[in-house]
Amino acid sequence: MWKWTNPKDIQLLILDGDSLEEDYLTYSYTINDKKIKTIIVTKKSKALVYENFKKYYDTYNLIHEIIIKENCESYSIVSISRDILFLKSMMEYHIGTILVGSLKYDFLKNIPDYDVFNVEDIVQVLNYKRTGYGAEIFATYNDKNPDKNQKMSLLYCSESITLSDGREQNVDLYFGGRYYANKHMYILNDPLSYVVKKFKSRYVKAVDLFFDSACIHIARKEKIDYLTYIPLKPKDIEENKFDRFKSLKLPKLKKGNIRLDNLLKCTKDFSQKGNDLYVRREVVKGTFQIIANVDIENKTIVIVDDVFSTGSTIFEATKTLYEAGAKKVIAIILSVNQLTESSIEYKNLKCKVCGSNMKIRMKNNTGELFFGCENYMEHKDEKNTAKLVLGMDALKKKNKFEIFEIIDLLDEF
Repeated sequence: MWKWTNPKDIQLLILDGDSLEEDYLTYSYTINDKKIKTIIVTKKSKALVYENFKKYYDTYNLIHEIIIKENCESYSIVSISRDILFLKSMMEYHIGTILVGSLKYDFLKNIPDYDVFNVEDIVQVLNYKRTGYGAEIFATYNDKNPDKNQKMSLLYCSESITLSDGREQNVDLYFGGRYYANKHMYILNDPLSYVVKKFKSRYVKAVDLFFDSACIHIARKEKIDYLTYIPLKPKDIEENKFDRFKSLKLPKLKKGNIRLDNLLKCTKDFSQKGNDLYVRREVVKGTFQIIANVDIENKTIVIVDDVFSTGSTIFEATKTLYEAGAKKVIAIILSVNQLTESSIEYKNLKCKVCGSNMKIRMKNNTGELFFGCENYMEHKDEKNTAKLVLGMDALKKKNKFEIFEIIDLLDEF
């Protein structure tokens, strides 16, 4: 799903001439059979052979000049590159992003809108045949996916972990989308982030739909012997806290005779808040044990969790499963914590009645999300709430890259 770009408004593609091959730079991209203008940008001289090239030195001035010259808005621009750092700089100015190639583990904190592997994939994305990362789609539309013929994505990468005896084991990681933590500027208006927080204290249908679909996708490729999850900590059990994963219904998996089993026990309380990577890994060491009388020798196990920050918790749980004899461990995680900030001051939607910020809310009976202010229940006019998708479209336009006239101060003297 596009974070800042509206697929209905796309007018221009920025192609990274320093990372993309000839096929990508010369392809005639279309949306609904209408050709879309492309600009090849470069910091080198590589793209000089192309007519539609532009040399640049910094992203801010590049976008500023393109918007003025092409008479378009930031929410109608998509950037395409093999270089995640190039795309990260585009994200900061609210430009749509498509990564060509696999996202590397080291860049999970800066996930683009889409990752593709060929020109045909880009065409599918631009024509909205691929709607985005699965958890983001379910959070936005619940069970009302805009078109059943559209495909959702699972973000994939792989990482190796070291066991106690020095052996290396590989872990396949699948992610449902992007998460923005409490202090992040996007938190008030990001559907998946809102859903992740709600899931900590109540059943959320969108989360259930995501894990059910994601596990079915894995089951088509791998024989799943066990499906398990990160367990509650001792103090959480003592305080009778909501066990979120036990609330999942997973109807498709049950039809396939795959059920969610509790294979792990958490042996101590720990907190990862505010810790750096080294401390997080040390804090979680030795935390998990295999529950007695469970034989996972030579078994393929899928383990699920809600948020991936540094990976310390999921890797420690995975390590425990491997050391107990598991043949293969696959992790499916609802969301990945993001660090990409914006150079643009963020603007919220405002309530027409009281002028306060409108935030994402959830209907208790259906789990459907919408926008409303803190006092929306007290406002008599129901039109002062907004449907989620309409509110998100309005936010994209409200937070567009603004063009300012730059005055050279030397002209004053």
